[in-house]
Amino acid sequence: MLELLFLLLPIAAAYGWYMGHRSAKKDQEDVSNKLSRDYVTGVNFLLSNQTEKAVDLFLHMLQKQEEENEIDSNSQFEAELTLGNLFRSRGEVDRALRIHQNLDRSSYYTFEQKLLAKQQLAKDFMSVGFFDRAETLYIMLVDEPEFAEGALQQLAVIYQKTKDWKKAINVAEKLAKISPQEDNIELAQYYCEYARTLGEESKEQPKEILQQALTVSPSCVRASMLLGDFLIQEEQYAKAVPVLENVLTQNASYVGEVLPQLKECYQHLNQLDNFELFLIRANQEYKHNSSVALALADLIAEQDGRAAAQNKVYQQLTQNPSLFLFHRFVQYQVDDAEEGRGKDSLVLLHRIVGERIKQSFGYRCTNCGYQSHKLLWCCPSCRQWEKVKPIRGIESQI
Repeated sequence: MLELLFLLLPIAAAYGWYMGHRSAKKDQEDVSNKLSRDYVTGVNFLLSNQTEKAVDLFLHMLQKQEEENEIDSNSQFEAELTLGNLFRSRGEVDRALRIHQNLDRSSYYTFEQKLLAKQQLAKDFMSVGFFDRAETLYIMLVDEPEFAEGALQQLAVIYQKTKDWKKAINVAEKLAKISPQEDNIELAQYYCEYARTLGEESKEQPKEILQQALTVSPSCVRASMLLGDFLIQEEQYAKAVPVLENVLTQNASYVGEVLPQLKECYQHLNQLDNFELFLIRANQEYKHNSSVALALADLIAEQDGRAAAQNKVYQQLTQNPSLFLFHRFVQYQVDDAEEGRGKDSLVLLHRIVGERIKQSFGYRCTNCGYQSHKLLWCCPSCRQWEKVKPIRGIESQI
């Protein structure tokens, strides 16, 4: 209510100006009195929560005063534009649409003012999910230098929501030219999304699209993971290994996500010793990733036996305690324990810790804290790309 009253100050000022400069002629006095009555009526509508009637009345007053050259058109435009934005922010989009459409259609405003009206009208359509109408307006605004960057950003949002990744790539590439960045992570993610949609009949090759993603954003973990998967499908294991191992350099938090694929590659190449070397290096460079520690323990158990693996887990647990390592360590104790109450207690402890792990989320957004049971490349909460990370990789400690 206070915001609406504040927005009506330009009307009050215009009315005061009108009253201060009115002629002494009788007909003008009659107009003045009518304006005064209308203004008081509008305020009463607001105070009685009859907002729609108040808005209609005030807009009519503004338009009438402008037609009679009684108020500066810039002041009227700003008042109406702000009023429409206020309605949109309050969820009354139908009223915002009506106001902004009237501004766009009016013959009293300049071309630049109508561009502002189109921008706000597009936001109205976005807020109610009319993406096709918003898209049409933003495409018009792209040709205007002052509006181009904002329009392209909104078009990217539209194409992301509608999953039109080809168009999303197009606008993101234009944005990169207007506003260059060191790491175009959004553009790289659009390439990844597009690569996933390509079928066998497509003339474009997913691997080439993913290479483009890595060119515009060398740190794009997802591009490396997808490229590695495509190479494995083609049984190009030797080429897949360096691509997947590059994840450790790009963002070590995700390295646990590629360990099964890496192991598969090394098994086909008969080079499990090299896989062990990679795990040792990853464990040394990024000590708090329990996925790496457990994978290393599994490999040691296969090659040197369970006792050696148990010693390795104990060593890791004392240096970098985590719930996942503790669960594995208790399993080793259960296997070694003799039948009796001691073993029963260990089994119970193992079950409790296991249930705790099952109930906990596996991934968390480092930007807003959103948690998920699966890896999401775009956070549903804050809409940021590549911020949802494995909890084992970002917070493994007990």
